[in-house]
Amino acid sequence: MTVPFIMVLAMGFLFACGIYLMLERSLTRVLLGFILLGNGVNLLIILTAGRGAPPLTDGKNLSTEGMSDPLPQALILTAIVITFAVTAFLLAMIYRSWRLVRADSLQDDTADLQVAITKMIDSEAEASTDYDDTEFGDEAESPITGAIDLDDDGKPHEREDNEVSTDRAENSAGTGRAGATSANKDGGGSEGTETEEKK
Repeated sequence: MTVPFIMVLAMGFLFACGIYLMLERSLTRVLLGFILLGNGVNLLIILTAGRGAPPLTDGKNLSTEGMSDPLPQALILTAIVITFAVTAFLLAMIYRSWRLVRADSLQDDTADLQVAITKMIDSEAEASTDYDDTEFGDEAESPITGAIDLDDDGKPHEREDNEVSTDRAENSAGTGRAGATSANKDGGGSEGTETEEKK
């Protein structure tokens, strides 16, 4: 087995263990998983850099041919610093959790669960009110421009105009009937009084 193949196996092992530990509820295991994952990423960067000679010259031949790329090594140094900072932060969280509740495992927060359930129910309700404008043509709640009239009863704005004009005609006809009725009542009343006076 070659050295790169052994490094690939080691990298896969570190990734697998790191992801498995990060899925735990214990903050200590999450910390260990994060450290293993960071080391696996460092191995991955080294493997992508390839092999090469050290960037040293004898002062006469200044060619860079065959030298290893220094950028992956700089990225690994940066990753080590970031991993150290996040490790310190997680250690502080673990210490604080142990001081407060004497446990380093995360517990379910009932208030957070209630908020999550409420948001899920609201999102499902909004999803159930969604509609496809093209399915109903011009009968959709907010039809798209140029929607087809599927039932041949006219566009919605044309029907609204017809309904408004029909309502106005009925109102004016109703007012005319009411005036005639009141006139008849008045006339009938006066005729009745005249008849009573004649009697």
